[in-house]
Amino acid sequence: MASETELLAKEVHAKTHVKVDNEKVAQFVAAKLGAEIDAKVAESAGRVDKLLKSQEARLAELGDARVSEVTKTLQGATKGLERAERVVSGMKRSLTWAGVGKVAAASIPFALVVLALVMLLGLGGQLFGIGPVFSWAWASFAAAEAWWAKVLIALSTIAGALGVLWVVKVLGQKLYATYRGW
Repeated sequence: MASETELLAKEVHAKTHVKVDNEKVAQFVAAKLGAEIDAKVAESAGRVDKLLKSQEARLAELGDARVSEVTKTLQGATKGLERAERVVSGMKRSLTWAGVGKVAAASIPFALVVLALVMLLGLGGQLFGIGPVFSWAWASFAAAEAWWAKVLIALSTIAGALGVLWVVKVLGQKLYATYRGW
């Protein structure tokens, strides 16, 4: 019995040491893992391909919509340019004698204002006493000895001249309004 126990102990002891063949284990694990990794990569590649195709379809839709929008905008701009070209060509044709007459009629108020200004400075000015008033102001300015008197005379003369110009301007605007509604 002792020899059998010894023999069993030797067998148990021999079997407790596991000898692993690393090459066979590596081949087995590599085959299993390789197959699983290939399956996972193929699955992931399929999902990525599907996502890329859907994204590509969305981008194509957006691109088509944007192209359509830009096309509409360009067509609107082209219509506006065509309208402007028609207006310009119409303006070229409208500059006839009737147009010249309208320009002349529009310039009548300005001519009347110029005539009034000339009259004020010339004969009309003599009739209204503008010339003698300015002559008197100049003589007074030259005769004044104090600087403050000269400043006072100069300021009052300039204020009077500006007042006359203001009256001419107001009358010119009234004439312009009258002839504009003509």
